[in-house]
Amino acid sequence: MKLFPKLALAVSALLLATTLCLCTAFYVTQQHAIEQQADLERRAVLQNLVHITQESFLTNDDLLLIKYTGWLQKWIPGLVSASVTAPSGDVLAHSEPTRIGKNAALQESSPTEVLVLSEPVRMGSHWIGNASAGFSQRYYADLIHVRLRHLQKRLLEIAGGALAVGVLLSFGLALSWTKPVGLLAAAANRIGQGKYDFDLALIERRTDELGFLSKAFENMAAQLRELEQMKEDFVSAVTHELRSPLGAIESYLNLIGTEMHEGIPAEVWATYLERLRLNTQRLTRFVNDLLDVAALERGKITLSQQPVNLGILAQDVLAFFEPRMREKNLRSEVQLGNLRSLGFGDPDKIRQVLVNLLSNAIKFTPETGLIQILMKEIPAQHVICVSVKDSGIGISEADQMKIFSKFEQVNSARQSIKGPKGTGLGLSISRALVELHGGAMGVESKEGEGSRFYFTLPIYVTARESMAITATKH
Repeated sequence: MKLFPKLALAVSALLLATTLCLCTAFYVTQQHAIEQQADLERRAVLQNLVHITQESFLTNDDLLLIKYTGWLQKWIPGLVSASVTAPSGDVLAHSEPTRIGKNAALQESSPTEVLVLSEPVRMGSHWIGNASAGFSQRYYADLIHVRLRHLQKRLLEIAGGALAVGVLLSFGLALSWTKPVGLLAAAANRIGQGKYDFDLALIERRTDELGFLSKAFENMAAQLRELEQMKEDFVSAVTHELRSPLGAIESYLNLIGTEMHEGIPAEVWATYLERLRLNTQRLTRFVNDLLDVAALERGKITLSQQPVNLGILAQDVLAFFEPRMREKNLRSEVQLGNLRSLGFGDPDKIRQVLVNLLSNAIKFTPETGLIQILMKEIPAQHVICVSVKDSGIGISEADQMKIFSKFEQVNSARQSIKGPKGTGLGLSISRALVELHGGAMGVESKEGEGSRFYFTLPIYVTARESMAITATKH
């Protein structure tokens, strides 16, 4: 059985049980109240007889009492007899006139189906007689039965209406709970098929747990969509990065194979071999970047931290890029600022970060531009800030939020450069390496005004300096 009928039947059964319990409790209470009301009606008749008896004694009007007791049997249904007796036992008034003046003790007793109620009649502290009224128990039993039948009828009507409304509400409630579940199940099936075009807006407006679940489901779908896009981007990037150099290598190998029997001049050999070497390096660099990303994500990168002279390291990296910078007539400089301390980190990993930042700066800086490596010591934070600033094309504010993602490259930047475009992994790897050192990486840039990529590294502190810093903090 599906969830909808199960839930609807469960709620309906609970409503039925609740209604039956309430109706039973109400019926028992009303039955007791009806019986009490019948008793009060009988006692009211007796009280009226006592009151009339007192009035007749006050006015010395025996005829009033005799007439009242005679009329009382005609007025009150279920009244079998009514009488007033003197303290001596003589009947002063009776609903049957033939018994007036006779002694009540000598008269026949009342039938068992008659309920006789008696009450003494007093004038102040003086006892003047007894008032008695006999009632038919069968009549009042029938009267109570009729009233209970009317009560049962009303309860059945009310309970039937309540159950009908309750069943409709239970089905509506079950539908309001199961329909969102069905929509979520359908959405899950679409996600399983790789389709993310579903609409859960009707559920998201709910403020209960189903609304929260739908929002969480939407977030999950968005993340899966993003992962799917990342997978597609990854496959596309890998395909592109592998196909271009492999295609170039294949082309030059085909040229070598075609022209070898004709005798290839030395300068042509040099050109072909240089192209083969560059494309092989590009493949190697891409594979190394993929391996670095995988190692960083698995936490397999280990640091060999030691004191590092960042000024010398920066000069060394600039010297490595000197031929490329000379080709574009780029100027470069290193400014150490207030740097007096050594950095603390893994020299190879810091070099990799600087190489990635300088490579991007050279790539996106036009000819005759300026590239600067700036150092600044921040004693209050015990870090050194290293910046690579260029005079290139700059990065828009929107693109600054995503350039540190894997395989992410700004479209305008890709269109503005010639030659190899890069893998889109350099900044992602650099940021991860800096954070592994306990530092942070960021960017400041405006379109057309260049960019400044910066990262922080901890200052190398000796054991004695560390103790002094700790003492100062305390």
